[in-house]
Amino acid sequence: MTVLKHNSGNIGGINPVQYIFWEDVAAYSVDLTTLAGSITLKSDKKWKYLYATPETIQLEVKEEDTPAGIKYTCQLKMLIPKDRAEVEIALRDLNNRNLIFKILDKNGVCRFFGSMDAPMKKLGKLLKPNSAEGFNGWEVVFTAEFSAPAAYGESSGTPFIP
Repeated sequence: MTVLKHNSGNIGGINPVQYIFWEDVAAYSVDLTTLAGSITLKSDKKWKYLYATPETIQLEVKEEDTPAGIKYTCQLKMLIPKDRAEVEIALRDLNNRNLIFKILDKNGVCRFFGSMDAPMKKLGKLLKPNSAEGFNGWEVVFTAEFSAPAAYGESSGTPFIP
């Protein structure tokens, strides 16, 4: 396969981050030849949003060669502003839960991170700086290891720009 030059705009950056709990998924499928993925939720479930400070959402996926084959390590990191009770309660509900993320970038590309076999897990830490100009809130990191790249999902092609 040949990788050709990209001719359209490449804005970069992530817009909304949505998540669903592993147990709320009715069906999850991925075609490994095309990386096309599909997630069907149980009838009474819907995707939930995670808000982060604009321009602080970072997604990093590393490939590593192992004796069992290529391993993909994913880390999604975001800063959720202001230390407040409602944030802490919402984040606490994500502790020790198996998560799947639907991430749409500003180019309109939708991808699923996490799967039924390898869900994402949350880690967090509260950051309270010693200066008023510093960030005050939660740094939340979600991680997982996969045996295949993240699947691409259906996208309207229209990026969400707040």
